[in-house]
Amino acid sequence: MDWAWEEWHHYLGMTPLGAVTIVVSTAVLYAVFVTVLSRFGQRLNAAPSALELAVVAVLGAVVGRSMLGPEPTLGTGLLALATLFALEWVSGRVGGTEQRSEDSRGWAVAVVVAGEIDHAELRRHRVHKASLWAVLRGAGVRSLDEVALVVLERSGSFSVLRVGEPVGGEALTGVRDADRVLAHLALPRPPSP
Repeated sequence: MDWAWEEWHHYLGMTPLGAVTIVVSTAVLYAVFVTVLSRFGQRLNAAPSALELAVVAVLGAVVGRSMLGPEPTLGTGLLALATLFALEWVSGRVGGTEQRSEDSRGWAVAVVVAGEIDHAELRRHRVHKASLWAVLRGAGVRSLDEVALVVLERSGSFSVLRVGEPVGGEALTGVRDADRVLAHLALPRPPSP
C-alpha cells in the first residue's frame, strides 16, 4: 500500500491529502479573489493606475502560488486549474450569468447626463476627466453639447450616446438610478452660449 502512495506522489506531485488541500485552498482563494475584483473591478477596468495594476498583479501572483501548495508541480497546477474551472462553471450555473454579473460587478453608472459631467461619479470610480475626454474624442465628440449620455459599464468600458438619438428605458437597463437619468434626459436643455 505504501508503494501505491509513493507512486501517486511521484507521478502527480501530491498525496491524496495534498490534493484535498489544493482543492480547498483554491476554493477559498477563488472566493477572496472574486470578492476583491467585485469591489474594485469596474474601477480597475475603467482607468487603472500603475499602482493598481501592480497590486492586482501581486495579488494574482500570491493567489496563484498559494493555490499550488508547498510543492508546485504539474499535477498540483492541473488540479488547481481544474478546480478553478469547476468553480467558475458552478457559479455560472447556480447564480445564472446575468444575475452573477450584476451582483459581482455592481451597476453601470451614468457619468455624463445631458452634457453635464457627474464629477462625483468620476471621483468615486477614480476616473480622470482626461480619460473621459479620451473616450469622448474616440467617439467623435467635440463638445459636451453633443452628448446625451455616457455610461461607465460594469466591464469598465464606456458607452457614449449622442444628442438626437432617442434614449429609451430599455437602453438604461442595468444603469444605477436609471429612472432619474431618464427624467434628466427628458428635461429641455439650456441653449449653448
